[in-house]
Amino acid sequence: MQRAKSKVKNNNGTKSKKIGGIIELIFNIVFVPFIIFASIFTFSIVISKIQTGVASIFGYTQMRIISGSMQDAGFRIGDEFFVKSTNTDELQVGDYIAFYQFKDPNCSIPSMVTEENYPTARPSGRIVFHEIVSITLDTNNNRWFTTKGTNNLDEDSVLIYEKYVTGKWVEEDNFLTNLITFITSPIGVISLVAIPCSLIIAIDLYQLIIYSHKYRQLLKETKEDITNV
Repeated sequence: MQRAKSKVKNNNGTKSKKIGGIIELIFNIVFVPFIIFASIFTFSIVISKIQTGVASIFGYTQMRIISGSMQDAGFRIGDEFFVKSTNTDELQVGDYIAFYQFKDPNCSIPSMVTEENYPTARPSGRIVFHEIVSITLDTNNNRWFTTKGTNNLDEDSVLIYEKYVTGKWVEEDNFLTNLITFITSPIGVISLVAIPCSLIIAIDLYQLIIYSHKYRQLLKETKEDITNV
């Protein structure tokens, strides 16, 4: 009888180990890559926020139209789109860009630029999405952009220093823009946050039940040993 009990205990222990191994395998396959991706995702956002003041993911920033100034170009109020961080040397007249509409009182136009006097490198204020209508170089070959909403009659009154540009409009969707759109959607939040968190809680509860069962079994065996003595 004692041997039979031991055999049953060993079988139960083997099953528990197998289940534990399966859970660990699932964790390694599903959650470890997820944690790595989430870490990279967060790191990209933090670094971009520090450098430009705008939260972006791998250089891509999702934006929303809040005015009708670009309606003639097909951008209507409420539309969402992406801009990508771009070398300002590559920007041309006709490009659609997002920028800080910031005016440094000490250096607001190209003629005020000297070796000692530059516009503030870290702008603030609202971000505007307009078209480049002309480009001016200052004495140090830095670029200044004259912009205009395609639906507006007049050009913007503020010249945009190149460091105030946050990105150029991404005309076509790609893997990253589709991924970011999915992640920021309600379904994406549920898939990437709620479901993994629920699974982690379920796994923790399962392990708690297993440990509780083992503890009760140990107490029972201890009582039996004392009784046998």
